[in-house]
Amino acid sequence: MKKILVVPDSFKGSLSASDFCKVFSDVLKNNQHYELDLLPVADGGEGTLECLKNAAPCKISNCVVQNSLYEEVEVPVAFFDDGRTALIESALSNGLPLIKGRENPELTSSYGVGQMIAYAFDMGAKKIIITLGGSSTNDCGMGMLAALGASFYDEKGVAFVPTGGTLCNIKDFDLSMMYPRLAGAKFEAMCDVKNPLLGEKGASRIYGPQKGADKEMVERLEKGCEHVSKLFRGMRDTDYSMCEGAGAAGGIGFAVLAGLFGKLKSGIDSVLDFCNFDKRMKEADIIVTGEGSFDSQSLMGKALGGIIKRCGNKPVYVFTGRAEKGMKVPENVKVIEISQGQDLEYAITHAKENLFQSVKKIFE
Repeated sequence: MKKILVVPDSFKGSLSASDFCKVFSDVLKNNQHYELDLLPVADGGEGTLECLKNAAPCKISNCVVQNSLYEEVEVPVAFFDDGRTALIESALSNGLPLIKGRENPELTSSYGVGQMIAYAFDMGAKKIIITLGGSSTNDCGMGMLAALGASFYDEKGVAFVPTGGTLCNIKDFDLSMMYPRLAGAKFEAMCDVKNPLLGEKGASRIYGPQKGADKEMVERLEKGCEHVSKLFRGMRDTDYSMCEGAGAAGGIGFAVLAGLFGKLKSGIDSVLDFCNFDKRMKEADIIVTGEGSFDSQSLMGKALGGIIKRCGNKPVYVFTGRAEKGMKVPENVKVIEISQGQDLEYAITHAKENLFQSVKKIFE
């Protein structure tokens, strides 16, 4: 009997990582040749809380916060280690799906993420882990800091909560009330991208268009981020804007570094460590993983890249809806394209059926 470790990411828009595992289990439930170890994962963005709450004992507590357009939403926070560690999935409050059809990164705020942090701390957590990804914001995390006690003032000295479009209106700011509020807390952010805050690969120019920004808005957002970076550089005497991951979640990565003195860690590495992946991988004969689209970016810090990197020479099967043509992969990696030339809409709708048939063909 061979042991298969099934460790997929989600197929965005069609299959969750848990759905993937269930399909695999359904195909091989009566097969005496294989033993399955099911481990759905996420890369530190959307779905991370759902993944980790099944990987370790935890308590889920709900709180009411604001989404990125200041509408009330109820969100879960996970507490581990008898409540000492809290996991916050930022996209649950500032994610794009919450404002579908109304995307505008000049109007949106990360304020709700700060509310989630405040709730976790008030509940007794001393280590707070924030997952970054899937955000609808581009406010450099200033809204998040405002919810934690930071004050931002315009040229008339009037306090306001910054959004992506009002960052240049910040003439002065005061963080002094924030630190006593969070005394003793340590912050860590799971980051699935390496983008800096500024520049051609920064938050505004790379992710702004995905959040509803046209070319002119992208440049306005970039100027706002440059302004905030300059303000913090003057106070900290350190430039955090070009750090890897500073541009994650519309610049929340920057705020974690420059405002909360936290650390940014690879999302998938943090998740795999949390789930005791290395031990489970060594006990397996075959590794199976997958995601909706497999391309060269998949191997650069995202879930599949992190998984493949840790597997050494063990055989790895990657199931995917679409695979980039001509992409070079390690010799031990076999890529299976489950959609087989179907048009995108059909492939998404039939992803579960396509995966079922592909798994059956290879492993039955």
